[in-house]
Amino acid sequence: MARIQVLPPGLVNQIAAGEVVERPASVVKELVENALDAGARAISVDVEDGGLSLVRVADDGSGMDREDALLALERHATSKLRDADGLAAIATMGFRGEAIPAIASVSRFRVDTAPADDGAGTRIDVEGGALGDVAAVARPRGTTIEVRELFFNTPARRKFMRAPATEAGHVTEAVIRLALARPEVSFNLRSASRLVLAARAGAGLADRAAQALGREAHRHLVPVDARRGDVRVHGVVCSPDHSEATGRSLYLFVNGRYVRDRGAAHAVLRAFAGTLPPGRHPAGVLFVDLPLGRVDVNVHPQKLEVRFAEGREVYDAIFHAIAGTLRTTPWLRRPVPAAGAGLSAPPGASAEPPSDGVLGPESPRAGEEAAAVLAWSRATPDAAATERGATGASERFAFPIVDAEGGARPAGYFASLRYVGQHARTYLLCEAPGGSLVVIDQHASHERMLFHRLREAFRTRRIPVQPFLLPQVVTLQAAVARALEGGLEELGRLGFDVEPFGGDSFAVKGAPAALSGVDLTALLGDLAAQLEQLERTSAVDDAFHDLLATMACHAAVRANQDLAAEEARALLDGLDAIDFKARCPHGRPVVFELPLADLERRVGRR
Repeated sequence: MARIQVLPPGLVNQIAAGEVVERPASVVKELVENALDAGARAISVDVEDGGLSLVRVADDGSGMDREDALLALERHATSKLRDADGLAAIATMGFRGEAIPAIASVSRFRVDTAPADDGAGTRIDVEGGALGDVAAVARPRGTTIEVRELFFNTPARRKFMRAPATEAGHVTEAVIRLALARPEVSFNLRSASRLVLAARAGAGLADRAAQALGREAHRHLVPVDARRGDVRVHGVVCSPDHSEATGRSLYLFVNGRYVRDRGAAHAVLRAFAGTLPPGRHPAGVLFVDLPLGRVDVNVHPQKLEVRFAEGREVYDAIFHAIAGTLRTTPWLRRPVPAAGAGLSAPPGASAEPPSDGVLGPESPRAGEEAAAVLAWSRATPDAAATERGATGASERFAFPIVDAEGGARPAGYFASLRYVGQHARTYLLCEAPGGSLVVIDQHASHERMLFHRLREAFRTRRIPVQPFLLPQVVTLQAAVARALEGGLEELGRLGFDVEPFGGDSFAVKGAPAALSGVDLTALLGDLAAQLEQLERTSAVDDAFHDLLATMACHAAVRANQDLAAEEARALLDGLDAIDFKARCPHGRPVVFELPLADLERRVGRR
């Protein structure tokens, strides 16, 4: 066996480069993070050939004198960490002191830097880790680092690089992540001398999110801001009306640092459960702030992963923050009568969306204002009440609408709609206050309403059970029957009173009152298939969500079923009393809105 020997510094730096410098985007990330830690307020990034030929990062930060600039090229030399105690509370983006020497060891490297505005700066050249010229240079305060011919001396690494366009895409993504975390800093990115990204300082998170998620996603953003214990979760997410094919459009930051965390991503998915179609993923930009000592950022060479002292606490905070926001936010923009729609806006009403493009949570009077717009547009203050007066309850509704505390709930988006009629015995056609055509899926909307009631009853362990005068005997296929036998306890929690009745038969003595009239054989067969997959793990909540959704689906009014006007009106008014009202529990849209302007363009009026 060969003798143990100490590796030479150049080889050590190349090994470190293999961990820290995965591709040109890694170089950009490390250098921009250094600029941010240096207090920069303007950062410019230029790349050529996707960063393989050139990466240049210029900043207006604190800069370095000659002595510090030379020390920065030494391994594990840093201004960001003083002792072991500092590892327990990392507040900077970088702290390892590996990035600069690692990058310099696999490139032709140059740094120009100055600590003051007197024009006296320092230039240092390094080639493949070997120190070259050190000279004085005139420049303003700040630092500019050029990295040329990345991996020129490690051809085995360079051959694994992708096409320049692909590498340029990774660079853009790296800059976007950093720009999202620091809206107070301006960022400019040029690739092949073309401006790719320009993010001005102070533009706000919504504008930066639009650059990350796209303009289509921007109009669906809703703000998130909630605290649970010592954990604060804030940022923006797209409403379920906008989703993505992959999870790449969910940006998560912990104490300002972009991270990848499967537990946190799963918490977000749980919060969106039942609102997105299968295979779709939520989009958003979320920040998790917690005490520095409660998170370890020293677990990954590129600092892309973290470890929480209490992971469950963080994941619960993320889940409740997003679920609470989605539950209380109106996903649909409430139309306001505008010029061109035959109406002018009522006094005091604004026809403009919020200036930052982010929808705010529904105010306590938002529903009342929508109803007032409807009444005002008809020039009769109580016209809406007069038109619905025959329905009786609450003077306007076919049944009283109450909130979770039992108080009367103000009319909202759906209550403000004028019911026109039923189309194809499946869709409810309505007119919104501004003239938009609103189409509502009667099955999906009723399913959402039933699911809401079943879920709330399940949460409080108060599912109303309707006992049967005579038990109903249900016979299932053998495999299904065995699955149902194993899930009788869970069925009891769902409001079913079911006992084995010999062989593959079961006696159903009672069922949730909300499921009156359903085909119990079909329903129990579907539930049995799901119960077979139920495990007593963290997925239990998700499984019961699916079980309740199945129950609601079986009990909801079907497509191709006639609805009287009073039934349709009651369904519409009832939707305002529930959360997640724009999607059924399986993620399908409940409602579609066609603005009047679009309709007029279709028929040539515009």
